[in-house]
Amino acid sequence: ATPVAPAAVPATPQAASTAPVAGAGKVNINYVADCWSQVTDGNGKVLFSGLKRKGDTLDVTGKPPFSVRLGYARGAQVTYNGQVVDVAPFTSGETARLKLGQ
Repeated sequence: ATPVAPAAVPATPQAASTAPVAGAGKVNINYVADCWSQVTDGNGKVLFSGLKRKGDTLDVTGKPPFSVRLGYARGAQVTYNGQVVDVAPFTSGETARLKLGQ
């Protein structure tokens, strides 16, 4: 008998991977100017720390609450779980420090 290749069984759809995992949150930042950024999750793990350039985006998923620090607040547009976040109330000078998902 000729060996038959196993039929390609469709894997579980991965579309669910774009949705936040239960108990997780998603931070997205679009950069309209160069901006140093740091995002830390609820466990204290640094998810990103560094300089992003105008036109860059940052997407991180993890355990809330997130601590977000922006070196040039006006250079970043922040969304949390798809909702736009106004960073103005958290801005002092040019920098912003905010907590998301508390």
